[in-house]
Amino acid sequence: MLTRKLWSLLALLLALSLILVACGGGADEEPADTGDTAAEPAEETAAEPAEDTAAEPAAEPAEAGEGTFYDRAMAGEFAGTVVTVDGPFADADEVKFNASVAAFEEATGIDIQYIGGKEFETSISVRVDAGNAPDIADFPQPGLLANFVASGDIVDVSEFLAEDYMQGQYLQSWLDMSMMQGPDGPIMAGVWHRFNGKSLVWYPKDDWDAAGYEIPTTWDELIALNDQIVSDGDTPWCIGIESGTATGWAATDWMEEIMLRTTSLDNYDAWTRG
Repeated sequence: MLTRKLWSLLALLLALSLILVACGGGADEEPADTGDTAAEPAEETAAEPAEDTAAEPAAEPAEAGEGTFYDRAMAGEFAGTVVTVDGPFADADEVKFNASVAAFEEATGIDIQYIGGKEFETSISVRVDAGNAPDIADFPQPGLLANFVASGDIVDVSEFLAEDYMQGQYLQSWLDMSMMQGPDGPIMAGVWHRFNGKSLVWYPKDDWDAAGYEIPTTWDELIALNDQIVSDGDTPWCIGIESGTATGWAATDWMEEIMLRTTSLDNYDAWTRG
């Protein structure tokens, strides 16, 4: 279980738009002292809260707004604290992620240790089941996140980020999408850290023009073009979906786009929830 200290740090990191969502136990856990456990790795801190917390419980977290946890971090209050971050970044993306937090680490003395990789979808479940959850995780699939929310493994970040602050950072629709059903009701499962342009269709323009094809603007036109290319003896689509244990995600992205454009939002939501 993670300490209250690390969840405070979570709010700070969220305010800096570094991460998506936190993993760990319920929000009613005993807070840990912010003293001599600061330099310990997050896994050890989570499993063994500081001994002196029973005699002197930590205060409730400060209001989670701009300039609260951030100012405390910049003042060096959390220096030496290790925060583990899991996610799907690998290779060049991992290098970029580490570079993106370097200035924050230097300014605060907080050690952000990235432990993720291409096997994230499998490894995050193993870590949570083993009681070794990371402090912070970046979930590329809202459906996978929803599973952890339903099992009570996600902390409600609205406890650490004030509503007015969040409304100043995001449109309400983004905040609504972050709400997921936990064992005791809906919680804000995280914040949206990044988004990607997906489902683009690339085509060989010279060959396209030579064949006299036109860009379709409706679903029916797309199907008709598909049939025409087949009739002309060519293969209309080439899609790469291999990605290790995450193989298939590119295809599901396409399915998302197709469903959002051809059916109702209710059907889409039902699909993502299984």
